Amino acid sequence: MKTRLMLLPAVVVLSAFAPNAFPHPDGWGWKPRPSAPTLTGGTGSRERVPHPDGWGWKPRTSAPTLTGGAGSRERVPHPDGWGWNVAFAQQKKKPTPAPAPEPQQQTVFPLETLKVQGNGRISAEKIIAVAGLKLGAAVVKADFDAARARLLATGAFESVGCEFKPSASNTGYAGVVEVVEVEQLYPYRFEDLPVPDDAIRAALRKQESLLGDQIPGTKDVLDRYVKTVQDLVGTAVKVSGKLVSDIGQYAIVFRPDVPRDRVAEVRFTGNEVVPLRALIDALSEVAVGTEFSDTTMRLMIDASVRRLYDARGRIRVSFPKIETARALDSDGVIVKIAVSEGPSYSLGAVQFAGVSRSDAAELKKVANLQSKDVANFDEINAALDRIYPRFRNKGYLHISGHVDRAIDDKEHKVDVTLTIDPGEQFTMGKLEIVGLDLITEPPIRKVWRLNAGAPFEPDYPDAFLKDIRDQGVFDNLGKTRAETNIDEKTHVVDVKLFFAGAGAAEQKRRQGRGGRGG
Repeated sequence: MKTRLMLLPAVVVLSAFAPNAFPHPDGWGWKPRPSAPTLTGGTGSRERVPHPDGWGWKPRTSAPTLTGGAGSRERVPHPDGWGWNVAFAQQKKKPTPAPAPEPQQQTVFPLETLKVQGNGRISAEKIIAVAGLKLGAAVVKADFDAARARLLATGAFESVGCEFKPSASNTGYAGVVEVVEVEQLYPYRFEDLPVPDDAIRAALRKQESLLGDQIPGTKDVLDRYVKTVQDLVGTAVKVSGKLVSDIGQYAIVFRPDVPRDRVAEVRFTGNEVVPLRALIDALSEVAVGTEFSDTTMRLMIDASVRRLYDARGRIRVSFPKIETARALDSDGVIVKIAVSEGPSYSLGAVQFAGVSRSDAAELKKVANLQSKDVANFDEINAALDRIYPRFRNKGYLHISGHVDRAIDDKEHKVDVTLTIDPGEQFTMGKLEIVGLDLITEPPIRKVWRLNAGAPFEPDYPDAFLKDIRDQGVFDNLGKTRAETNIDEKTHVVDVKLFFAGAGAAEQKRRQGRGGRGG
């Protein structure tokens, strides 16, 4: 075994069976030496050396010699005189095991900034409030994991991601919450519940801070809403929440979970301006065969019957009473609707919103709505349909609009505002021509007038192919068609034109007609 001394280099020689001297009753002998070895010699000690004037001393420069200790020998008394006894080597102590390291604690820093990305309908402030992350508070990874779980539990998001990294000042964290909102939402309403609708809706809005008057139709969200409504109405009524279709539109309905009668027939009383047959036909088409409820029936009346009165200026028509009676010749109920048609209203001022002043002047001519005429909302909606193509041909492919009313009950007139939402403008991208050769393609490409980057005109590709056919550019032109590839992200539209030659039968048919058209 070798031992290194840090302050003074030395060579240590130990033997496991070296004797050491010890006193004995009969003289000196040898016994195992229990003591530690003695270090002699080495740098810093002296040794006797020859000198011109006799013996002298000089500093020793060699490594010291270690004598004695376990494994060496010493002279001890012995019955037969001096001798040697084997010394037992000192047992080596087992090293004390090092204490187990304490678990490393995560370094905690404050949250200095927090951004929200990907949100549209829901404000960043609401998202941060639900996440529970507060600026200035110390945060660790577990805090961001918990924030993500809370946001996902609302049902308002398809996915949620959280990221945190050192801030710009390097004294805390910069956090980012990235969300993808649920796209498909539905309006919700209440039917036949013993608590006022406004009270139920207020309680839900207080509980569900991220979701407004439209909610996802997922099971988790519906179950949560049903529980809240059930707590409000008590145990006397069992509440259900289901996604239903009302005259082509989906909605979530919370109502008592009991069977309902179906509509077998509809009848009207009090009508004069609109013929009875027109009213019955309009409502029967959407109502007969459906489950009856007062709320659903009124929605159907508004969608199918009210428009008949809007076209005649009777914009204050009402339906004050709806009653049911058991049908005698069928399994269902007869619905009886009382009508109060009200006075006729004339059209007042016509204004436009969402467009420039110069565009508004042009659109007023296109709409061609005359004040003082009877307020015919069929004609007003038709005016919107006349306006849309002018925007679509300027690249606004997703234009939309709506009509707002300002009713003057004293003068019996109604002012209307046509609000236009052009949406994003789309431009022409690449033109690809299929079916023509190197000789016939260049002339066709030359007369194509939509250059890359120009506002895209959705009607132009088909009109272009029609012009090519009408002008007789090709003698044997067969079928043609145009395909458009609309990129909703870049708002660029690529066009592909297909040309095919006419077959023998088609050419013969044209010759029989005496011309090349068709």
